[in-house]
Amino acid sequence: MKWMFVVVLAIVAGCGASSAQIMAAKTAEYRAGGGQLLDLAIQAAQEKYRIGEVDGPGKRFITAAQFYNPEGGRESAGAGDVVQVLPGSVRVQFLVEIVEQGEVARVVVVPRTFQVVQGSPQPRELQPDDPNLPPWVHGRVDALYVAIHERAKRFATTTQVRPGTVAPQME
Repeated sequence: MKWMFVVVLAIVAGCGASSAQIMAAKTAEYRAGGGQLLDLAIQAAQEKYRIGEVDGPGKRFITAAQFYNPEGGRESAGAGDVVQVLPGSVRVQFLVEIVEQGEVARVVVVPRTFQVVQGSPQPRELQPDDPNLPPWVHGRVDALYVAIHERAKRFATTTQVRPGTVAPQME
């Protein structure tokens, strides 16, 4: 029984991207047109998320809102396509923008997150640096960066930018 736990733990631990892969994806610069890079990013995001609004000229899109429980499990819609949310439930969308700088482009992924607060009619917004933001949100952001990079890495340059970008805005 003990060996089975070790095997399961090894399998689960091996599923995520390494910190080097995440850093490479977050800092990558690409020699591809912004439209082409946007298409690749949409394809990658569609593997796990529904796509919401797409701003082709602005080279950005946002995923459709999805509710998660406080531990990060998806909350599914029930009868009438209504999601039963509880205090602590989190609504997450990912804003993905292609930022062109001269001959290269970067991908920026920013979570738009709102948490249901007991007794309040309005959810509270959780900024990406908010200490109340569940850590699994950052894990999903990292996974999306890696998925996009996997599709676009053939266009990656050897020069990489430093992390720390201005968050894109989309209304």
